[in-house]
Amino acid sequence: MKTKLTIIVTIINCTVALAIGVSIYSMMSRGGFARQGHAGQQTAGSDARTSGNDSIGVNFDKKILMDRDKTMKSIKSMNENFFKMKNDDPLIYTRLPEREFFNSLFSYFFLTHILSAKAVTLDKKTVQGFKKDGMLLYSIDQKYPFMKKSIYLDRSRKSANKPVVRVGTNVIIVFIESLSAFFLKEEIHGVKGLMPNIRSMGRDSYSFDNMYNTSFPTIKGLIAALGSAIYLLDENIGGTRIPIPCRFLFLSNILKARNYATVHIQAGSERFIGMSDFFTKREGYDSFYGSESLALDNISSLRRGFGVDDDTLFDFVVGWLDKYSGEKPLLLTIHTINSHPPFKVKYKHPDARENDMLNALYSTDRAFGKFWDYFKKSKYRNNTVVILTADHAMGNNKEYIEFVKNFEDYYHPYFDVIPCFMHFPGGAWNGATNKTPCVSLDLLPTILDMMNLDMANPFMGLSIFSERPYYKRKNNSVADFKNLDAKKIAEAKKLISFFLNLYREDRILPKDYTVKTF
Repeated sequence: MKTKLTIIVTIINCTVALAIGVSIYSMMSRGGFARQGHAGQQTAGSDARTSGNDSIGVNFDKKILMDRDKTMKSIKSMNENFFKMKNDDPLIYTRLPEREFFNSLFSYFFLTHILSAKAVTLDKKTVQGFKKDGMLLYSIDQKYPFMKKSIYLDRSRKSANKPVVRVGTNVIIVFIESLSAFFLKEEIHGVKGLMPNIRSMGRDSYSFDNMYNTSFPTIKGLIAALGSAIYLLDENIGGTRIPIPCRFLFLSNILKARNYATVHIQAGSERFIGMSDFFTKREGYDSFYGSESLALDNISSLRRGFGVDDDTLFDFVVGWLDKYSGEKPLLLTIHTINSHPPFKVKYKHPDARENDMLNALYSTDRAFGKFWDYFKKSKYRNNTVVILTADHAMGNNKEYIEFVKNFEDYYHPYFDVIPCFMHFPGGAWNGATNKTPCVSLDLLPTILDMMNLDMANPFMGLSIFSERPYYKRKNNSVADFKNLDAKKIAEAKKLISFFLNLYREDRILPKDYTVKTF
């Protein structure tokens, strides 16, 4: 794997590429959530400045972000200023005040030397900063710094005021592609009937009304939700994607140890970034179905985009569930694709005004409606928890900008509030809401808390019921790109190297780890 990574990175051309909307989860001084970007190696012979007080920056506000031409000019200006700075290993570091890293952010890219990041041991001040934000480091093992003994930082905080899910209950999790919660707010955007089926499911569920996505794009979002972990290496480099070199502790690993059958079904390709192998060989899934499996009788569905449309996806899901024998309890995770550019439009909403994004969301909702209608009458209705959420918020595509330009207060591309609905058997807790500020990293610990399952783990999130209220996310303004001096870049370099080495050396989860729940 290391050799392959070296080869991939070696052939990267040395042009700085732009990756819009990638967030880095990190804690810097004072334990705040931070965002970082990284840019390419300094070009030879550049006009370098050596003063640590020199800074670079550019002001990005909503008006600029909503004008793609101005955004690109601003990025170009920032890059030109950045390359004038002298630093052996330059990384743009952008810090948001306190714990906020959820608003719109774009940044960066990295080049050859990043993947060779050396092992870094963080200093006590940084470790304390992590702890203040609810993340323990080095509490069990120096080699695997995220490992800790329990999903609870303080077991006395374990809450009884929560839904309880008996082990053996089926769990179905539906990840809707790029679904910002804003699209469900018909009373604000005014497109009546845009997503009626998902809204109906939300009304009949327990709703987490203040959950933000942690990462972008899809694979990072799935790792955050299913593994409670931040992953930073999923980048488009030289036209290819870096394979995932490490493993995480997924919900699938845990429930498989409790005799669950584990299945993932998605509309996208099985081969993309090696997802099928990653889910089955590393994360405990028994079966993985992607567009190649779903399209055997629907080849025409592959004509546009990255997979089959969501109608085909949910038809397959319903057929698979109907045939499943139920000999083991089931964990089924599902991921849609229509609302991923280029958008797949199966049905057109009469008020969408030819906006492909809106029509794609409407098409996804109609497809989900097939599943939801089936589920409510099926053999699963009294023994299954259904969770609906998003992999991440909507990105900054032209259709999104066109739609949201009249609702600037709700313009938050890439990182925004996402829906999270939990429908419990028998209607228990349905219709209730939880307004605790939380992130998608918290989904896995919350599920385990409800199931009363605990174990040693490397999770970066917290149970929304028991721990997250003690480590609240604070709302702040958008990023300040104006003061990126050499000192901040050096701090960011050390922290990013810490993360990247853990991925490269497969040091999130010990190689000999086995799930032992208590």
